[in-house]
Amino acid sequence: MDDSKPQPTPMTSGLKLTANGSTSIPDPSFYRSIVVKRILRYLQGTVTHGLHFRRATNLTLMAFSDSDWGSDLDDRKSTTGYCVYFGNNLVSWSSRKQRAVSRSSTEAEYRGLAAVTTEIVWIQSLLSELQVNTATPTIYCDNLGAVMLAANPIMHSRTKHFELDLYFVRDKVLTRAIQVFHLPSQFQVADILTKSITGLPFESFRRKLMVTSSCDISLRGDVKDNKVS
Repeated sequence: MDDSKPQPTPMTSGLKLTANGSTSIPDPSFYRSIVVKRILRYLQGTVTHGLHFRRATNLTLMAFSDSDWGSDLDDRKSTTGYCVYFGNNLVSWSSRKQRAVSRSSTEAEYRGLAAVTTEIVWIQSLLSELQVNTATPTIYCDNLGAVMLAANPIMHSRTKHFELDLYFVRDKVLTRAIQVFHLPSQFQVADILTKSITGLPFESFRRKLMVTSSCDISLRGDVKDNKVS
């Protein structure tokens, strides 16, 4: 693998794997070896990459939340991803499958909002113990329905099956503990944590996650600027 050509992404763009619907292969180890080789070829091209930290003057919490609705073709559970920045530095991130099946993309996205809100509350508690004062954290979500639900005080019957998440996020919004804003999908940094995407968007989002090569000395702008660039 030392002389193999590096791959720009760890996974083929748009690929959806399933345990059913295809013919079983005689030797599963062969398939697994192909997957591993793809990852190794990606790692070969990124051996100098790491999470970049730099001194920041703006000590604010900012997060991006995204969900890929029904992404698991076997059980139709969604995948949630989020990333949290303290200033310009990435301090927390997650990518995991949701425990329950969501009936709509709005529900899936709202469950993601609840997950990142929980993480922000924990980070705020830690910063409070360290006597670090911060402004109201901001969460960016690319699902307009989820953003409107977070701000709308009216309870809808179709949201009763995720009522606890609904009230948890809404309470934080109403008490101004967090702010939730809509963000167009093309600027959603957390998109890289929920699905396989193509080379150029992948590289752009990876850079905005502050993952960069130690050889690259041309890192410019902060994450908030990159959000809309």
